[in-house]
Amino acid sequence: MSVFLKKYLAEKINLQKMAGSLNRLSSVLAKSTIDLNPYQIHAALYAFNSPLSRGAILADEVGLGKTIEAGIIISQLWAEGKRRILIMARNN
Repeated sequence: MSVFLKKYLAEKINLQKMAGSLNRLSSVLAKSTIDLNPYQIHAALYAFNSPLSRGAILADEVGLGKTIEAGIIISQLWAEGKRRILIMARNN
């Protein structure tokens, strides 16, 4: 096994191990220029821990920061190199 492949597999295992933990979001949160509330971070972690490991639905009371929660999730996925992100929104 090549050195490159070993490093790649180690990184992949590390990312899987960190899935859903605050460590996974730490770099994104450190770069944030907005004031985050704990429940917004909790919602983002919930989305990563979702039994539907391919996504989650953010739906709660009006004005609690779903846009910010979605931004945290999108930023983390983008930082992980994921470029296919589906966003569905409904305007009443």
